[in-house]
Amino acid sequence: MVNTTPLGMAKYPGMAVPADLLRRDLWVADIVYFPLETELLRQARARGCRTMFGGGMAVFQAVGAFRLFTGLEPDADRMLRHFSQM
Repeated sequence: MVNTTPLGMAKYPGMAVPADLLRRDLWVADIVYFPLETELLRQARARGCRTMFGGGMAVFQAVGAFRLFTGLEPDADRMLRHFSQM
C-alpha cells in the first residue's frame, strides 16, 4: 500500500486508511517526509508490515535534479543518511 496523500504530515495528522486494514502481508510506503515517522508507518510496523518512509522519495528526486543540473554524480547514500538525521 502506498500513501500518496498529505495525510500524516504535521499540518494534516492522521492516516489515509483505518489501522485495522493493515495486515502483516502488506508492504506499506508513505511519501510523507516531514515527519519521517508517520502514524501510518507506526501502525503498519506494529502490525508486522514491511515499511518504507518518504525520505527516499525526496532524496532521490534531489539526486536526479543534482545530476541533471550539474552533470555530476551525487552521493545518494550520503544524502539519504543526512536527510534521515534531520
